Amino acid sequence: MTNWDKRPTIINEWTEDFDYIMSIDENGTNDLNGMKMLKRNKPLEFMRAVINESLYKHDRWFTISGIVLKKEDFNSFKDSVNTIKFHYWRDGLYNYKNGERRVVFHSREIRRKEGPFNPKLINFNDFLIDLTDMICNANYKIYSSSIDKINHVNQYANPYEVYDLCLNFIIERYCRQLNREGKKGILMLEARGKNEDKAVLTYLVNLLSNGNNYHDSSHFSNIVGVYFNEKWCFSKNKGKASFIQLELTDLVSFPIFKYMKTGEKDRAFEAIESKLDNAPYYMGHGIKRFP
Repeated sequence: MTNWDKRPTIINEWTEDFDYIMSIDENGTNDLNGMKMLKRNKPLEFMRAVINESLYKHDRWFTISGIVLKKEDFNSFKDSVNTIKFHYWRDGLYNYKNGERRVVFHSREIRRKEGPFNPKLINFNDFLIDLTDMICNANYKIYSSSIDKINHVNQYANPYEVYDLCLNFIIERYCRQLNREGKKGILMLEARGKNEDKAVLTYLVNLLSNGNNYHDSSHFSNIVGVYFNEKWCFSKNKGKASFIQLELTDLVSFPIFKYMKTGEKDRAFEAIESKLDNAPYYMGHGIKRFP
């Protein structure tokens, strides 16, 4: 586990050096330019949106969620995921555009019933029941942070970067857990692209090394690695395996994002609600809303 702080690096196995993985996913866009232009060019419309959260709700929210898995729970979680995949797809595989690969649980494809989740290929209703049971029964903790970008732009003359603000919160909370338990942990993000991953790594290395406005570097010292993995594992398995932590995070993050947009708890949110830190009193803890 060397040089992870020098360049975006993949991790393929759970080593003895750490006890927890926090995998991270995001929903919505972190760009504030549209909100700034609305404030500048249409101030009355902007103020209506400040007062009425139902306006621009499809573009105003940004969410980052972190799912924390413990080493001793990983094998049972892996078994529960693979049980579903091997039940509904032969050898757990699907012929994607780039060839046959392990089925990956992707929230958007599932909601749209696309790809391997086409009801013509599987009993979709039974699959959804089994998937929900797996999500409910797995042992993990959620830290999530969301920003109302319109109110964020309204409140600050020079608003803090949305991605950085959300990421700061969930990592602070993760480190609080690690420090309380005296454990070591890593961060796993989905690889997006060389330049984007490098920028995120630079930000995170700076945070871990120097701290932030609320905590010095000692608060973050129990994080011992930051890694960027694709959904599929190619180095050893040529796409015939996947990084299931990222799949769980993808499945969990969207219901939280939807809840922040609508204020309504659907079945997907209710399935993960008890996993939020400090549930049932998770607002300000498992879920943080800015501003």
